[in-house]
Amino acid sequence: MKGPVHEEELYKDKCVICFVNVPDAQMRPCGHSAVCRDCTRELMTRSQPCPICCKPISSFEVGVYSGNLGERGLWLTPARNIRELATHEGFNEYFQKQFSGNEELYLRWKEVFDVLEIEGGEGIYYTVKETMERQVLRITRSEDLVKLRALAELCSQDFFDDKSLLVVAWRRILEVLELAMPEEKKVRGKKKKQQKKKNDPRKLEILDACRALGVACSKVRDFDDARQYYKRAKEGCEEQLGRDSEKALEVTSSLIMVTGSKSERIEKLRDLLKRMERALGEENVVTLETLNALGIQLRLKREYEEVIKVHERCLAGRMKVLGEDHK
Repeated sequence: MKGPVHEEELYKDKCVICFVNVPDAQMRPCGHSAVCRDCTRELMTRSQPCPICCKPISSFEVGVYSGNLGERGLWLTPARNIRELATHEGFNEYFQKQFSGNEELYLRWKEVFDVLEIEGGEGIYYTVKETMERQVLRITRSEDLVKLRALAELCSQDFFDDKSLLVVAWRRILEVLELAMPEEKKVRGKKKKQQKKKNDPRKLEILDACRALGVACSKVRDFDDARQYYKRAKEGCEEQLGRDSEKALEVTSSLIMVTGSKSERIEKLRDLLKRMERALGEENVVTLETLNALGIQLRLKREYEEVIKVHERCLAGRMKVLGEDHK
């Protein structure tokens, strides 16, 4: 096959969990081969199922598998392949070949990709020669963010009866968001110029979209891959907006409730609340809505009295700053 999807490129693909090693383990009995041997052993140690189809793992074989995308569990190609793909075949033409013989599955994917209009096919205003990076930058413009939201809404519905397809769709959205981040670098120079750049409405809209994805990731909490992409997108937003900004804190609190074990989550909550406490004297840093939402989450964990007390001190301090009328 011409283009980016050939045996050499597939060999260079990374494990969908660690993003470091080559996916050289084929799980049994499902046959998926998108995870490296180390991560597969870890999954079996923890009695976790296959991250693609959620079937139990009884054993695995080691080797390098270079089958087509469907044989690899329907995971999308890496970003570098997606960028190259835009200069060869249209997105939908490529996926139609991958899903040959399964028209129903292809039509589902076609509807998802048509929302973003990322292809070089007929009826789209983009040229075939236009790179994926430029197409992504179009999406980050204020007038095009509606496409990202439309795709998020589509994937949040019960559109995919297969959970593995749902998480791949979310990975696609997060890749789009991640590709957009390098163009939104933090401005260095005078403080006033930095603040003006941080308050750019377009960046805040992108961050809002990122926050919405965090909520969706909580629905697929067994898929580390989706959380990894969300974490990187979140960190990119924090870098451009400032670590103590109101929006960044909201995104951080969303991420905390999705990732890690209970003990890890409570440590992150404690750190977040301490940051909130230090920021109480600054205007427009932490909203009462954020604190109240976090308080509801904390009260579901009544055994963590220390963290609840820190939250109450934050809330009391914020009330003093804003006034009782904001209650």
